[in-house]
Amino acid sequence: MARLLGKVLAAVVAAAVGAALALQGAEVWSASDSVVVALIVTAAVLAAGSTGISAGAEFRARRLGERREFADVVLTATHWAIADASGFGYRDLGLAAYRVQRVWWAPAGQRLVRVHRRRAQSRQVATSITWAPGKGVIGSCVSQQQVVATDLRAIWDAMWPCTEHEWNTVAPPEARLGLSYAEFVDVRDKYDVVVAAPMLDDTRSVTRTVGCVALDGPSGSLDRLSADDILRLLDSAARSLLHQGR
Repeated sequence: MARLLGKVLAAVVAAAVGAALALQGAEVWSASDSVVVALIVTAAVLAAGSTGISAGAEFRARRLGERREFADVVLTATHWAIADASGFGYRDLGLAAYRVQRVWWAPAGQRLVRVHRRRAQSRQVATSITWAPGKGVIGSCVSQQQVVATDLRAIWDAMWPCTEHEWNTVAPPEARLGLSYAEFVDVRDKYDVVVAAPMLDDTRSVTRTVGCVALDGPSGSLDRLSADDILRLLDSAARSLLHQGR
């Protein structure tokens, strides 16, 4: 949004500069030499800035493409490894990578952006929710800086039917997971078991979570998908994606 506003402002200023120079050239408006020089310099700076913005956008797009390709390789390998180790079918498991992104318009100033996903073919999950630290299993993983494993199906089925008042006043925090009632209704039938492992950056004095890798599986799979061997595979994927993103 900020980049868009910057581009619009630059376009408006460029148009004003162009109009002023045109009026000067047509002798409709008389300006001092210093003003004309200032207008020319402004036009040159805007042109250079526009070129720089385009080059920067191209670089970011290329870098994003490379990151997604790398994430696809890591997640595909991890997906098959977890299917083999757990005994669950490849089609029954889903895997996704998320990274924390700072945004000025979000309530907490951050959101979780999906880098790449390997869908569970037997469960086509799609939501309109904007995930953020503290929201959902993946958000809880990021905010707590630790693995979070939950059988959402078991928890939410035991609560349903549930009114908005009950959700806001009676439902325990481990069931709400930072979700509003509308968000809960949206995802209630879309997830079964979710296990999320954090991407921890410990290169600074204070460890920070920069994202997570999330595994989703069928109902009743919590014990197997939260076993140590599966968590090691998720942690390995998280570390690989962390190093690639630096």
